[in-house]
Amino acid sequence: MLVVGGSGFIGGTVVQSLTKRGVETIGYDLIHTSSADSQKNWIRADILEMQSIERIFFEYNIDSIVHLVGLPAIDYCQKNPHFSFLLNVMSVQNTLEAMRMADIPKIVFASSATVYGNSSNRPLRETDETHPTTIYGWHKLVAEDAIRAYADAYGIKSTILRLFNVYGGDPKIGKEVVSIFINRGLKNEPLIVKGPKKYRDFVHVEDIAEAFARSVTGNHNKNPTLNIGTGTRTTLKQLALMVNFHFPQSKVIVEDVSDDGTGLIANVTRAKEVLGFSARNPKRGIADHLKKYAERNTEEVRS
Repeated sequence: MLVVGGSGFIGGTVVQSLTKRGVETIGYDLIHTSSADSQKNWIRADILEMQSIERIFFEYNIDSIVHLVGLPAIDYCQKNPHFSFLLNVMSVQNTLEAMRMADIPKIVFASSATVYGNSSNRPLRETDETHPTTIYGWHKLVAEDAIRAYADAYGIKSTILRLFNVYGGDPKIGKEVVSIFINRGLKNEPLIVKGPKKYRDFVHVEDIAEAFARSVTGNHNKNPTLNIGTGTRTTLKQLALMVNFHFPQSKVIVEDVSDDGTGLIANVTRAKEVLGFSARNPKRGIADHLKKYAERNTEEVRS
């Protein structure tokens, strides 16, 4: 098993989850981070260098791929569409072509809820229409289509996981809203909520890793596309109040915005049916995550 992007926020957790299951796992990435320190097998390589990928695929006894390489910074992708294309699309195309050449039969791909668009009033099903509104969302959808094309043309088995709002990593390096709020809490800075009714489907990174592990080890006859979320709506104001409870010095400041009340929530029925997967409730998961850093902060202040 090769985890492409194995040093990243999600990738490192996926490698740990697979290793605990007894799956012989190799991490593959260009940058060595602390996530790779504990990995028994790790390869430094560039996914954009085709010869390097082909060599590794032929050299190692790999039976499946988890693809986690990407550029999830939506604003950055919007300003740098070519770079977004290279990491979010070309990295997938190179992987698929190397898989075809090396006769590797299976890929599990990290897609995104952004393929659905900006907002929906109801939980989204995998069969709902996709209409991305960002370069990042479009590129994820193009990558999905490339995987489906290789599945149809060459018989490669695939599982596409559309991830909703992932949290649970180190807030010092995290860019998502939970990490941003924790960092502000640690500094006693105000929690600025731009749109109190905006909502998200927050899913813990350990649950994401569980979904990948089940996708790798399961035997699916079809090539499913699955939402990986909780199906629970959490507004940004609710999140800010949760952070404020653990960091009371950080006051909640609400700002009205034109797109207030927008968001995406997953219908998670298919993930339960296909993978037997369900994620922890975000109220509990986020509270536990906040508590860990609040307690750590208290200990540092005392020392």
